[in-house]
Amino acid sequence: MEQQYQDIFKQTYADVVRGSQNTHELFSEALDGATIQTEFEESELGLSLKMIARTIKAREKLGARRQTFFIRFGGWDHHIELLNAQNEMLGEVSRGMSSFQSALEELGIQDCVTTFTVSDFARTLTSNGNGTDHAWGSNVLVMGNQVKGQEVYGQYPSLALNTPLMLEGGVVIPQVSTDEYFAELAMWYGVSRSDLTYLFPNLGNFYNIMSPEPPLGFMHL
Repeated sequence: MEQQYQDIFKQTYADVVRGSQNTHELFSEALDGATIQTEFEESELGLSLKMIARTIKAREKLGARRQTFFIRFGGWDHHIELLNAQNEMLGEVSRGMSSFQSALEELGIQDCVTTFTVSDFARTLTSNGNGTDHAWGSNVLVMGNQVKGQEVYGQYPSLALNTPLMLEGGVVIPQVSTDEYFAELAMWYGVSRSDLTYLFPNLGNFYNIMSPEPPLGFMHL
């Protein structure tokens, strides 16, 4: 990594590897002593959430004022055995989020963190014979002390077939746009109203940024 190359591609690659190694060493050093007493499941999701909690605890050593973390939790493409598989996975999500919230309370920053879910597809309401297919409308979860919780936001659709909000094959038309959802989270994060359309160019199709009301109202802003 200390070698200097005439070839710009080789030198760029060496610089990237060296930067990654230096960052890894700084990160590992910052995590020393950043232990969490809250218990997490020994699952991929549980261990990922625990690492995030430890990273948040080490935020001062890392010099981070605002942090955004993403966890990929795959396996939701339930073309078969939807109810059994989804029940098991939702249980893992519930336990993981509960432990994570407890860890935030342990660190005393439960008012400063919002946890939310997002997916690029949903499931149909009709069966393909042994499961479901890809669809549009779905539910998301938002958790945190700054959330106006224990509520369902948006128009919850009827689960009956052949309703006005349903297309062929049991595909439900969403009643809340992702632009509204993320715009409200962005406002909580500190983005000004005037900058919302820079982040979400389609927001104006669903929400008037001049409105005194938030896009959906699920956050304390």
